[in-house]
Amino acid sequence: MYLQKMGDNGMTIGLINYDHLISGAILPSDMLKKISVENRTMVFIEPYGSGISMLKRAWASGFNIIILTANSGLRKVADTIIESAHLAIRIDTMDDECVLKLLQFLRQHTLMDTVIPGFEYFVPLAAYANAMLGLPGTNTDLVACLRNKAQMRAKLRQAGIRIPRFHSVSSLAELEKAIEEIGFPGVCKPVDAAGSVNVRKVDNKTAALQAAVRILQGTDVLWGYQLSRQLLYEEYIDGQEYSVEGTVTNGHVVFFSVTEKIVHDQSEFIEIGHIVNPPLSSDMINQIETYVAEVITVLKPDNCPFHAEVRITHCGMPVLMEIAARLAGDKIGELITLSRRVNYFDYACASYLGINRYLSCGHAGVAGIRFFYRPLINRFSSISGMDKINQSAVEEIHFYYHKNEDIPSFPKPLRRLGHVIMKESNYDRMKTTLKWIDDSIQFHA
Repeated sequence: MYLQKMGDNGMTIGLINYDHLISGAILPSDMLKKISVENRTMVFIEPYGSGISMLKRAWASGFNIIILTANSGLRKVADTIIESAHLAIRIDTMDDECVLKLLQFLRQHTLMDTVIPGFEYFVPLAAYANAMLGLPGTNTDLVACLRNKAQMRAKLRQAGIRIPRFHSVSSLAELEKAIEEIGFPGVCKPVDAAGSVNVRKVDNKTAALQAAVRILQGTDVLWGYQLSRQLLYEEYIDGQEYSVEGTVTNGHVVFFSVTEKIVHDQSEFIEIGHIVNPPLSSDMINQIETYVAEVITVLKPDNCPFHAEVRITHCGMPVLMEIAARLAGDKIGELITLSRRVNYFDYACASYLGINRYLSCGHAGVAGIRFFYRPLINRFSSISGMDKINQSAVEEIHFYYHKNEDIPSFPKPLRRLGHVIMKESNYDRMKTTLKWIDDSIQFHA
């Protein structure tokens, strides 16, 4: 009935199998014996990245934690996280019907206070689950516009929000028409991927066709999700990109930060760094936040954190690249917590629960992350350069892969081999130091 496995600490790790649970092979009293009726319960669907960070914070704060996971491939959850949960169930999380059936079953035996998407692809499912359970969540009628970039663009254009010129493309013939109208440079992007997967800036028809074929004829599956064969062809906005982090709770928007993005190049847009609280004028910050608030008014994410990405045109106007109804990724939540005297994940938890919390003003400094992005390395046998770094000046240095471990070639963000995090009072000094550390760390074949 249980999948038995020994963890690193010698304790037995237990994942309950969905089939055993629904069939009655496991008694509810056994299943729920770790769950306290005095504490709130949070259900995480495939916690990953920032979802893991929030899960840990919620666990430390006394919440009951339920994990739903396929526990394979990119949907693999570490044994230590499974062990920390009050209940962990193995289920195909891309089977919406089964997940909703499971949650209905669980509701018969225990209270649940929120269902949280652990990653981008599970935002709609979490919205449907919360609606079914009568819990706070994003409106299911609009959640598709927060996942599908073509629907997002169309909804915003209809509302008169400033966005790039675009065409939704489902065939090479439609691509030809889009190019004729929009011209070059342009951007080809899947309508439903995350993490800059298969996003390309193109400067000519040959490059556009190559990028489009990769999407229109692709078979890519990420986190169990089959990417659709549809793309956006849109004008390229040449300008500095920022992300905007915040929460929406019962319609009330709270802004946490504007974060500078550092990308590897302007062709594939792989993010190699973020800096929270860069030195922007108060007028520019206000303009960005006002613009994002207008976007939120149209798309209506609610009872959730949001992560918006905008570029600033040469005329100084923010233009939306996309917005997601989920936690900020890439350790941005940790950077916000470092830069402020409040914990970002506490506010995200409250938002998911439909509890309004108001953010006190005041920044403690600038915080940043730099990823060790090495797109040409398939594996490494050693790392050098650590002896050059004054580790007391950094908050964290972490490597994602072991020596001689195969490094996935796709998606490309998995070629980020680790990161360094810093907190500083001086933006220029921190940005320079982060780059210097990145240059100093060498991975040897």
